[in-house]
Amino acid sequence: MLLIHRVVVGDQSRVLVTRKGCFDTILGPGVHMLYGRGIETESHSIREPVLVSEWTSFLANERPHLVDTLFHVVETGAAQVALISRDGQLERVQGPGERTLVWKSAARFSVEHIDVVEAPVAPRALVPALGKLGARAAGVSFFAVDEGKCGLLFLDGKYKEAFSPGAYAVWNQAQRPTVETVDLRSQSLEISGQEILTADKVSIRVNLWAEFQIIDPFLSRQAMTNPTEQLYKAVQLAVRQTLAKRTLDEVLNSRTDIDATVAGEVRDWAAKCGMRVGVIAVKDIIPPGEVREILNQVVAAEKKAQANLIARREETAATRNLLNTAKLMAEHPLLVRMKELETLEKVAGKVEKIQILGGVDGLLRNLVSIKD
Repeated sequence: MLLIHRVVVGDQSRVLVTRKGCFDTILGPGVHMLYGRGIETESHSIREPVLVSEWTSFLANERPHLVDTLFHVVETGAAQVALISRDGQLERVQGPGERTLVWKSAARFSVEHIDVVEAPVAPRALVPALGKLGARAAGVSFFAVDEGKCGLLFLDGKYKEAFSPGAYAVWNQAQRPTVETVDLRSQSLEISGQEILTADKVSIRVNLWAEFQIIDPFLSRQAMTNPTEQLYKAVQLAVRQTLAKRTLDEVLNSRTDIDATVAGEVRDWAAKCGMRVGVIAVKDIIPPGEVREILNQVVAAEKKAQANLIARREETAATRNLLNTAKLMAEHPLLVRMKELETLEKVAGKVEKIQILGGVDGLLRNLVSIKD
């Protein structure tokens, strides 16, 4: 009995036909009548530009004339990717060493080959389109660099280039990419509770503060595994070496000089490691408890002595003024008379009635009667 298969193919479809497990043909748009047994069909939409079928390799190798009629052949080398676009829109990323068949249709088709060894970083303008592809952009690693930071790209462990803030995509088919981010903003470092023995064998505790910024991220990465930790140790060592050469009095009386000495030593080291060190300040110098009590007593005694000295100076100045006034009055009797009148004026302002006997001279020399 003869079997008849009726196959309807739409304008946006193609149908691959096999007979008893062997490839037969590919049907275009229209109604087709197929006769015989063992016929199987496989429908494909040409809206998906790439033919995804187990027959792809067979067609490319065994049916070259049919392939030339129906497909564009896209092949990539061992270090290449192919960007397949339709009507100006990226549709697919083909990895290295692959061959695909792209339907010839009314849509505008284009292919761009990229050498992923020579150009491992995808163009910035292409990153959004690659992100939209999802699984169809296999072989792409995405990463972003935040504002105030720098990204260092390493391929197979070797440094390639540095990235400013933004979004990036790197091809990962031929080489293994890794990205390390480095903070370029100004940072602060607290160094607390450093126990240091001074030159006169007094144990003190010191708290410090430092400001730093990485200015050469690659040099910093080469020279240090952990910039913050290593700067901490460098400042700590510089402070110990500086304070250990000074007595307690020298440490307490020259804090500004200590800051400058420590900062100078640390800055020379940091500059060789791609880092700028700003202010390094000694926040607190804390002697032992018994030493603090002695220092407090010394300070109290000094302040008391200063207060006594000031009081004596004031007393001396007052006595000198009285002596000068007395000399002037002795030399000028009229001043004594004026002083008497000033005193009388002050007294008169505080009473209601004054009786004077013998005139003003009597008032001043003999008798004053004040009645309330």
